[in-house]
Amino acid sequence: MANHVAIDVGVTHIEWGLVSSDLTMLERGSVPSVCTSVAELVDALSAIVEGLADRAACVCVSVPGIVDPADSQGTIVGGGRLAYLDGVPLGAELSLSCGLPVSIENNGKAFALGEYAAGALRGSRVGVVLAIGTGIGGGIVVDGRVLRGAHSFAGEFSFVRHTPILGEFRSRDAMAGLCSWQGLRRSILAAKGLEDDDSIDGHQLFAWVNEGDDAALRGLHEYAKDLCTWIFNLQCIVDPDVVAIGGGISVQPALLEALHISMRSMMADLQLPQVPKPNIVLAERGEDAKLLGAVYAMLQRQGV
Repeated sequence: MANHVAIDVGVTHIEWGLVSSDLTMLERGSVPSVCTSVAELVDALSAIVEGLADRAACVCVSVPGIVDPADSQGTIVGGGRLAYLDGVPLGAELSLSCGLPVSIENNGKAFALGEYAAGALRGSRVGVVLAIGTGIGGGIVVDGRVLRGAHSFAGEFSFVRHTPILGEFRSRDAMAGLCSWQGLRRSILAAKGLEDDDSIDGHQLFAWVNEGDDAALRGLHEYAKDLCTWIFNLQCIVDPDVVAIGGGISVQPALLEALHISMRSMMADLQLPQVPKPNIVLAERGEDAKLLGAVYAMLQRQGV
């Protein structure tokens, strides 16, 4: 059975794993990322591959940005917060550097595929992963295949709006802004009467919540209403069996409880029995999902 080097390229860290073709994680590691150019990134990825190349048949990379699987060069469009990747044929450049075949996949789609193959979406006909971070990442899996759309743009949740596009596109009124963890921070700080302070992180927010702080709990439930509105719309559009919540704050049981409370209340108020109640769960594989999904995407492309 072949093994593969799986890599997820993030803004601050590069996660890596040695993964077998049956999606067993054999080794796992992480290194800080200080890359500011394509050359630096290729060097960093090649250094990871070098120590594993004698045991690997392929390198499978998860990256921000749009990836067309039909592009044999592994060219990235956009690059998200790694804007230097825009237009770069990363698959071809990394393959030339490390001497192994390279498969490139969008990180949100890799996350969804990983959860489908070995996590919370297992067995679903239509499954969605929402990764709550700076924006909303994730993907949609239909009958075992990630939904790509006509331009490989399906599942780019961070661009979804719930208000008219007027003025500055990056308004805090964008749905991704409301439902990102920064949206949670704004909601809790507003409920507590505090200024929006970037120094207050998720650990502090949930310390207040888990201590039973009344204002923090009000802020959490206001946030949950926004996210449940978004999930309800998604249920009406793609009708998933399951919606799995991932990202750093998803490990907090209080978040899932707040979502369930808000969704029950919303469904009761709407009184629309023909609309299936969204099945909201937590993603199971954490950061491993993107590594497993990158390998799974490569195996699907090879028809394995």
